[in-house]
Amino acid sequence: MVNMAPMTGVPRSLLHSHKNHNLCSGVYGLSRAFGGSSATVSLSFQYGMKSQSYRPRHFSTIKRRFVPGFKDQSGSTRISSNIKRTLASQAGSSEVSEDNADTHSDPTKVAEDQPISLDNQFTIRIGGPYYETPIFVGRHWLRDSCECSICVDPDSGQKNFGTCDVPTELPIEGIPKIEDGVLEVIWENDFLSSGNHISRYPLSMLRKELPDPLPTRTLWDKATFEKDRLSIDYSEWTAGGEGFLSGLLRLHTHGLLFLHNVPSSEESVISIANQIGNLQETFYGRTWDVRSKPKAENIAYTSSFLGLHQDLLYMRDPPRIQILHCLENSCEGGESMFSDGLRASNLIKVGPEQFAYRLCRLPLRYRYNKHGHHYQMHHPVLNLKEDSFFWSPPFQASNGGSFHNMDSNEFYRSWLEAATEFRRLLEDEQWVYQYKLQPGECVIFDNLRVAHGRRKFDAASGNRWLKGAYIANDVFKSKCITMKPQLKALGMGNEFPLREQTNRLNDEYKLWEKRKTKSHLLNVLRGPKLKKKTKMNENQAV
Repeated sequence: MVNMAPMTGVPRSLLHSHKNHNLCSGVYGLSRAFGGSSATVSLSFQYGMKSQSYRPRHFSTIKRRFVPGFKDQSGSTRISSNIKRTLASQAGSSEVSEDNADTHSDPTKVAEDQPISLDNQFTIRIGGPYYETPIFVGRHWLRDSCECSICVDPDSGQKNFGTCDVPTELPIEGIPKIEDGVLEVIWENDFLSSGNHISRYPLSMLRKELPDPLPTRTLWDKATFEKDRLSIDYSEWTAGGEGFLSGLLRLHTHGLLFLHNVPSSEESVISIANQIGNLQETFYGRTWDVRSKPKAENIAYTSSFLGLHQDLLYMRDPPRIQILHCLENSCEGGESMFSDGLRASNLIKVGPEQFAYRLCRLPLRYRYNKHGHHYQMHHPVLNLKEDSFFWSPPFQASNGGSFHNMDSNEFYRSWLEAATEFRRLLEDEQWVYQYKLQPGECVIFDNLRVAHGRRKFDAASGNRWLKGAYIANDVFKSKCITMKPQLKALGMGNEFPLREQTNRLNDEYKLWEKRKTKSHLLNVLRGPKLKKKTKMNENQAV
């Protein structure tokens, strides 16, 4: 018998086929996928077996995917086959071990009764009572994931080595153990420690568990927000105590918050923003003024009516939080308007399925091209996977995609019907909260959730001056996550999940004839069955 490592179980049907076969192996030198030449092993089972020499290359596995390693090693070929005893007697000089073949045909079989076992040189098997279905954790992944003070700098929190620095051969001393929900592995002759290295991994790190969520958000209409409206004193906000935490929680759950007794200073908006994090500077500046002026570079700097919209959708990273501090407002008119886009996007999803489908399939082009600045991005009205929306008609580019054939025009008209329905869910009176800011007041709102606008005002009747600033999405998310324990201590948010809140609003306002089910939402994601003649290039931008 010819020797070959590692051991390979060969089916009896193959042994009796009297043919030559190409064997696929995890050994680097036998696979073209890793740049090596294909190795053919001729098996002549009537007179014995032949093999050709090779130089195997060791490698590691991560999640059962093979990664080339670094170390060449010569070796010999050994094939253990479950050949009938009659074949063994005919071959004469061939040695066959049925027990040996059965043992190695299933490497996990020997460890079925053990909670933890070294499945092979690449993985660790962890079964009951820790997992109902055993999992196989890659050794390379485990060693790379160690977060001890030797592997991760305690001060900076950064790794002291790279993933590719970890050797592909990782011997383990003894059998790993689990105590108090922590897996302990002792690595022999560790590459970093120059000796044995002890790594500890919480089992939660190995499980596919959902992250601990923030409090449930509230979908609001005009009546709900008037009841829930929260205004916090400026001094309580800047003190960073319970007042600030209450405001941060409300900003997360409702996306809209007011402050009062704000000092009449252009720097106050910076102090307000710094409680959350650094400001997001744009081409408008670190802070900016909302005042009526001739030849304005933005419609917000006029006295005209400004419909509900989100800011800076023509940029790759639109700001998450917008802050507007009122310094003057003696004009007639100019009430601020706010509407919950999260509510509107959830309500449109329980309507006729083609509405949400159209809104998430056709990207719109947003562009700013004035005064030496050019920005452009594309967004669909709805992003169902991220539960977000994009709506900014004043900044939608007029020279969008081409709709110059019957099919694309039909698709566009169906999209227009859905977009008009979505606008109704944003702009109808029962959805919009209006408030005229007074000097010393400040509004803070989630620009990626709450659409905002302004009523027309008479610039000749007085002055209107708001000081504004932005905060980036990552900065706001970071603040909420780091303050999660304190926020959850104040409350878990709305008692109903978003789907139940959506159904309640649908029933209250009788928007759609019947409540949609989970299968309906799946159909929205898949899209309605379209007639062939109505199909178009859905990646084409408007």
